Amino acid sequence: MQIVLATDIFGLTSHVEVLAAHLRQKGQLSEIFSPFAGLQFFTDEGQAYQSFLQAGGIEAYSEKIAAGLQAVESPQVCIGFSAGAAALWRVQAQPGADNIERAILFYGSQIRDTAELQPQCETLLVFPAEEPHFSVPELIKRLQGRPGITCTQVPWQHGYMNRLSRNFEPEGYRRTLAWLDGQLGRPGRNRAVEDSSLLT
Repeated sequence: MQIVLATDIFGLTSHVEVLAAHLRQKGQLSEIFSPFAGLQFFTDEGQAYQSFLQAGGIEAYSEKIAAGLQAVESPQVCIGFSAGAAALWRVQAQPGADNIERAILFYGSQIRDTAELQPQCETLLVFPAEEPHFSVPELIKRLQGRPGITCTQVPWQHGYMNRLSRNFEPEGYRRTLAWLDGQLGRPGRNRAVEDSSLLT
């Protein structure tokens, strides 16, 4: 199994590398996408966000991921966080994204701007307890029930999987890794996402 990871606006950090090491135990981690080149050392989210915008934002990040995925022929499981989730959401809806077997997208708040897109693969959207700029339950209502899309909501905040975020939640991180282990152990394309409730 090829696993692709798309980071949030902090990009590739030492903490992402810890997560990557864990994912390598579950399959072949073929690529880590970041909005930037190389390791990043941002001191806060505001600094990271400004750098992300200067790098072209979601549009540029989506283009970078789409180009990179074309180089990998075998089916892939794509995992994205925040901006990485929103970028993957766009990429997997494009023609030619048929080498993506499954996508697991965490707190991709900007998905709300392109909620009309239809993924070409099985997609699990993991939403946080709340978002400051929109209603999470309303967005879930718009998405849930469409072909290939499963939504779940966790009791933690946006960024809970990132140790650099003010919303990092150790228990949520631990439970999500255990849950991901089970998800990545599931073979097959287009199977219904099972046991998403294990996160709640």
